[in-house]
Amino acid sequence: MARPRLSKGQNLPLPGHICRVEVLIGWADSRIELDASALLLGADGKVFSDRDFVFFNQSVSLNGSVRFLGSAEAGEGSQARIAIDLSAVPRNIQTVALVGSLASGTFGALGKLTFIVVDGAGRALAEYIIADAFTESALQFGEVYRRGDGWKIRAVGQGWTSGLAGLATDFGVEIDDDPETEPIETRVPPADVSDSEAVFEAAPTRRAVGTPYRLWTQARTHYDYDVAVERQHLPAIRSLYPQEFSVGDRELTLEVELVPEPEGAQGLWTISVRSAGQRIGYIGADEAQKWAGVIRRIVASGFMPTTSSRIWANEYDGWDGIEFTANIRIALGDPGDAVPLNEPPPIPYTMLPRSAIVQVTKEDEHFDVLLKHVPARGYGLLFITLEEHMPEGNRSKARVEICIDGERVGQLTPQMSQRFLPMIRHLRERGLATSCWSDITGSAVAAKLRIDAIKANQASTEVLNGTPITVAKLRPALPDPLAYDLSAMRSVLRPVPLVRPTTPPIPAEPPEGSVVRFDKGGGHYNYVAVRRGGAWETTATGSGGSIEEVMVWTNLARRVRKFDIAAEWDLVDGRSDPRVLERRAVVRFTICDMDFAAINIHVDEREDGDWYTTVTEQAEQQLPLGRRAIWSEIVSNGQRIQVVTAWAPVG
Repeated sequence: MARPRLSKGQNLPLPGHICRVEVLIGWADSRIELDASALLLGADGKVFSDRDFVFFNQSVSLNGSVRFLGSAEAGEGSQARIAIDLSAVPRNIQTVALVGSLASGTFGALGKLTFIVVDGAGRALAEYIIADAFTESALQFGEVYRRGDGWKIRAVGQGWTSGLAGLATDFGVEIDDDPETEPIETRVPPADVSDSEAVFEAAPTRRAVGTPYRLWTQARTHYDYDVAVERQHLPAIRSLYPQEFSVGDRELTLEVELVPEPEGAQGLWTISVRSAGQRIGYIGADEAQKWAGVIRRIVASGFMPTTSSRIWANEYDGWDGIEFTANIRIALGDPGDAVPLNEPPPIPYTMLPRSAIVQVTKEDEHFDVLLKHVPARGYGLLFITLEEHMPEGNRSKARVEICIDGERVGQLTPQMSQRFLPMIRHLRERGLATSCWSDITGSAVAAKLRIDAIKANQASTEVLNGTPITVAKLRPALPDPLAYDLSAMRSVLRPVPLVRPTTPPIPAEPPEGSVVRFDKGGGHYNYVAVRRGGAWETTATGSGGSIEEVMVWTNLARRVRKFDIAAEWDLVDGRSDPRVLERRAVVRFTICDMDFAAINIHVDEREDGDWYTTVTEQAEQQLPLGRRAIWSEIVSNGQRIQVVTAWAPVG
């Protein structure tokens, strides 16, 4: 059935039995990043607090009823997914507004814009195509709102040319442009002075409390650590996947948070692994204590430690129903490499993305400076800057000098310098220093330095002309992990409630005489069942499996992923009807005024097939036909034989 198509301003009631929906915000040009979000609004159309603003950096509402699930390419374009548990939305919330914003550009450049609402099973409930967005940089796509005891969907399509700030202000979200800390001294070299005569100006920067801080280890570490996943975490992991689980969905790559939980079940050093605001596992107790210092330092600085993860999952037919298993590995590495040894550059800069290791030369000429940065364990990571230097003499080419905290510590070879200089010059014209990741290996008598960065020919438009990429400054390291003050993030560090397992709703029981078909084991085992009175007789060959010969509907429906019901029948044309030769062909027939069904499970289209019937073990003693039969036996003993010609889904 086609999904209802809404026009601007139109609303549609949600069916009363729907308790969970997902909103899909789509756009055609996947090269452009759209930030989708949800706002939980009171009767006055305003949020109660900034925690009612759900987006990628705050991916779950205060009570977990609204969650941002992420964005990904989907078909012809991209989609962002936001889940709403209608049964859990607080009573003082009247509307959940679904919005999107752009960091640059307008919605007119994104192509087709869609607002689709689906139920918990992935079935579309409504669709709204926005065709009149042109100059807006923020847009309310639609809303889900209360009406009496139920919920409705409305297509909105209202835009703001003032971007996210204008949209957020209208909904009562405070946008604070004042820095939380003192401005950092920065220097901006004007075009008409040399680097040595650079003018210094204040350029304050502000990062929201809880902003992600990616561990430096993750970029050079494969998924090296197995997260401790307990059975109680499986519902939260399952919620990260689409409702309809398929083979292609078995592997996910996600950014996860590493959250210290001093009040956690594993004791003072507990570090939980979270995604979308839900705990999906733990760092093991021994490893958690090793990581306590660096994780708490990041949190005490007002940031949330994150790293990359890979989740492998499988959903299959278990004995009593659908079973789900999962394994999680994260990029962890060594805690000593999680943060840099020095502070970010105190001047306007941008960090280059990592690409390939390049060896720095002539470090021996600057060993007195390098020695200050060699850590006790002999290895560590550093911020460095790349600066153009012109040697004396007309015949010498410019080269790239490597600096740490403003002091020279080495240089690149002339050939390698030429591969970086066009990018360094371009960024300098924008008033930006060029910074990148480096590592140092050394002792009391020698040190080696390497850098890891893209070269000029690899630089994208975003790197060259986009928003500068910077890394947050952290509080000084303390020898005692318990000495860090975590109070600013206390509310986030409390253990989050477990996600409750969701049991798929049991579909309404089909009427007397209905025939349903279903499979187990991913399609390896096929069955039919026929309703006779208050029970269902199946083609199971015994009572030792998860599917028994005779079952009541509630037990059968709990153990089966989905059913198809026979919708159309046709009389079989004698012994040679080609329709009964097909694998999974289903027929019904009568013997001794009793109705039975059978399914052909043979794969080679042999004329007699291999049929399993709904004849029970008890009835088999009194009938000329058993639980297994060949086609000639069914034709010889059955009357009014019909074959299914059309199926329809149950529920």
